[in-house]
Amino acid sequence: MTTPAVPVPCDIPALHAAIAPSSALREERRILYQLATDLLDRGCSRVLHDDIIDCPITRKQIGDALAGRSGLARSRLVGISALATADNAVHGVPVVSRPEANTLLADVLDYIGLELGRQRETSGRPRLLTEADGKSFTSAVAVLRDGAALARSISPELIDDLLAHVALIGILDPRQTGGLSSGSTRNCPGLILLESPHSSIGVAEALVHEGAHQKFFDLAITHDLLTIDSDRCEPFHPPWAPADRFWSAETALAACHAYACLARFALARPATQAIGPGSLLLVANKRRDTIGQWLLANGDYLGHDAHTLLTGLLGQPPRHTHIDEKLPDTLTADYVVDSRLVFRHCTASDRVLVGRASLPPQLYWVSADAAALLRLLRHTPPVEVIDTFAQRWQMTSLVARDRLSTVLHDLSVSGLVTTSL
Repeated sequence: MTTPAVPVPCDIPALHAAIAPSSALREERRILYQLATDLLDRGCSRVLHDDIIDCPITRKQIGDALAGRSGLARSRLVGISALATADNAVHGVPVVSRPEANTLLADVLDYIGLELGRQRETSGRPRLLTEADGKSFTSAVAVLRDGAALARSISPELIDDLLAHVALIGILDPRQTGGLSSGSTRNCPGLILLESPHSSIGVAEALVHEGAHQKFFDLAITHDLLTIDSDRCEPFHPPWAPADRFWSAETALAACHAYACLARFALARPATQAIGPGSLLLVANKRRDTIGQWLLANGDYLGHDAHTLLTGLLGQPPRHTHIDEKLPDTLTADYVVDSRLVFRHCTASDRVLVGRASLPPQLYWVSADAAALLRLLRHTPPVEVIDTFAQRWQMTSLVARDRLSTVLHDLSVSGLVTTSL
C-alpha cells in the first residue's frame, strides 16, 4: 500500500524570482530577439518597439530564422496591435479581436489543427473568434475576464507571475477545436489559445496551465535549463499518455513545471469551488511527482537553473553523477576570439548576450565577467589579465587565477574561444 503524495508547499513566484525576476526575464528575452534580428538582417540595426518584439508572430518568425527554417523579412514583423484592439484585454493581456488575425495567425492555427488531427477525430484549421463574431466573442471575453479575476482571487502572486509572460490570448471557435480546452506551442511563444470558455474555474485553470508554459519558454531561451548532452537522454513515457507518446528531457521539464503550478493552484483553491471531472487540478500533484522522479534521476542532462527549479518544486535536488575535477591551468594557452562577436548587456540581471554573426547567428548568455574576459582576450594574453580580474573580484592573484581558469574553460566548451594551433 502506498502513501498518497502530499503537495510540496512551494512559493513558486519566489522560486522563479530566485532564477530571474519577471522584469529581468522580459528584458533578457527582448534583448535576445532584438540582437537576433540585427544579426539576421546583416547588421541593419533598427530598434523594434515592444509591441512588435513581444508579438508571438514576430517571435515565431525570428525563431524560425534562427533555426534555419526560413529567412527573416522585417516587413513581415507585425505587432500585437495588429491582432488585438486596446479595449479587449484580460488582466492586462490583449485578447485577439481583429478579424484579420485568422489570416495573420494561419501558420499557428494550421499547426494546432495538425496536432488535433493526430489526437482526435477532427481535421482542418481551427478558427479564432473575433469582433466579427459579435455576441459569441463578447460573451467569451466576459467569461474570460471572470476566470482571470477568479484566478487572482485564489492565488494572486502565482497568476501575476505567470501572466507576465503571456503576450496574447486567442479564443477558439468551439465548433472547430475537437474538444481542445487550451493550448500553446513553443514555435509561437507568448500566445495561448483557449476554447470559447464555459466556466470561470475552467478559464482560471487554463491560464495557470498555459501561463506556466509561457514562463518556461522565457526561461528556456535565456537560462541554463539543459546541458549540451540533453539530446542523448532517453525519452520519458508519461504513463497516462498513449503508448507511442514520448517526451524529451525539455518537454518533461516543461510538463513538470506546469503540473507543479497547477498543483499549487489546486492547493490554494477553496473546497467550495467546484471543478469538472476532467480537470487537471485533480491529477496535477501526482503527475508532477511522477515526472519529477524521472527528472531527478536524469539530473546530468539538466542545467544549473533546472536543478534550482526542481529542488524548489520537488523538495530535493536532481542526481548529479559527474565528478568535478580540478581543471588544468588553461591560462598559458593562446586563445582566439572571433572578431565578429557582439555584446548586449542586460542591466536588470547583469548578464550579457553574446552574438556570433554566423549563418544562422549563434547566441550565448554569459556572465558579465565572462563577457569582460572575452573582450580582453581579443588583444591581451590570458596570463596578463589575472591582475585585472584580481582587482575586479577583490581577491589575490592566485585565487583569481583559479577562478579565471573555470570561466575560460566554460567559454572554451561553448566554442566562444578556441586555442590557436
